[in-house]
Amino acid sequence: MLAAAATCKVSTDLSRNIAIEVTAADSLEEYDTLTPKARVLTGHGDSSATAVFWFSPDSAIAVLDSTTGRTVVIHTGQTGRLVASGGGLVSNPLAIRTLAAADTVFPAGPTLDTVDIAGRTALDSLSDSLRIEIADTVTAGAAGGNPIVPLAGRPVVYTIVHPVVAGPVTLVRSDSDTTRAATIDTAASNSFGIAFVKVRLLAPDTIPDSVVVVASAQRANHAVVPGSPDTFVVRFRGVAVADTLRAAGPIVDTVHVSAAPPDSLSDSLSVEVGDTAAATGSITPLPGRAVVFAITSPGTPGPVTLVTSDTARTLVTTDTVTTDARGVAAVQLRLIAGPAPASVEVTASAKRGVSARLPGSPIRFTVRFVP
Repeated sequence: MLAAAATCKVSTDLSRNIAIEVTAADSLEEYDTLTPKARVLTGHGDSSATAVFWFSPDSAIAVLDSTTGRTVVIHTGQTGRLVASGGGLVSNPLAIRTLAAADTVFPAGPTLDTVDIAGRTALDSLSDSLRIEIADTVTAGAAGGNPIVPLAGRPVVYTIVHPVVAGPVTLVRSDSDTTRAATIDTAASNSFGIAFVKVRLLAPDTIPDSVVVVASAQRANHAVVPGSPDTFVVRFRGVAVADTLRAAGPIVDTVHVSAAPPDSLSDSLSVEVGDTAAATGSITPLPGRAVVFAITSPGTPGPVTLVTSDTARTLVTTDTVTTDARGVAAVQLRLIAGPAPASVEVTASAKRGVSARLPGSPIRFTVRFVP
């Protein structure tokens, strides 16, 4: 948005018109219209009832109505000046960039993408870019130039039309965006005329087999750009959904504390995350799944810590461990300071995605310390 004002010679009569204040958008697209605003100001800063008339000294734009200032583009890719006059004043010119209207939009890449979900990406997977190019078509010159001219800064609206229930997936414009849930998003085209989004799986309990996304574009005057809308399909396959958490070893351990120094280590407190086959009841271990271990008793931090290596001694009362290739996550308990408690309770819990707690969760371990 541009703003400009012109003032007259300084006068002590504050009731006189002393300035024209004008505002308008700094650009105008082909086939669209622009209507600027203006008011004549007195020395008191009040608006005057003086009529304002508009004109342009340039051929890039044309003022269709001098009283309203309604303006259209005549030549694209140029800058036209828009000027207001009234009450013996002439405003400073507003520079209006003239933009070509998009007259074609098309996919700039595959419209079908398949996401293979496995390993550490099992519950947070990202599609390839769903790319749209928006452009202006021109008549190629004698030299045989490219008739497709990419247009930057043009909005493309992406909408998830399937699944119809919000939640399982989201549209993102950044690989690091993992928190929001958007079923509609607007992406602006870059300097190459390319707009894009990606589809991210948000770790739900129910993972859709496919997602349908529609991309559409309009001109500034709301006319649909030819070639719009375009449809993309993202398929998810190879999904193993965790449905069980179970102990992968003893849930009770006894530690015989050394006389000096009191620094003793328990056996591994291990759990397995798996997917149960409906037909056979067999459990397939799932790697890359998060398990949260927490010391629940004693309630006062200090005498013991959770460790994932034999040499660690830093106080940790809650730790998240990722399951290995066997689907197993494990911690140990280390006595680090003060008198040993008679026993320590540790829980291990896991969720399916970001919501439902896995069946079998939490698992409770007891570590006893004896002389």
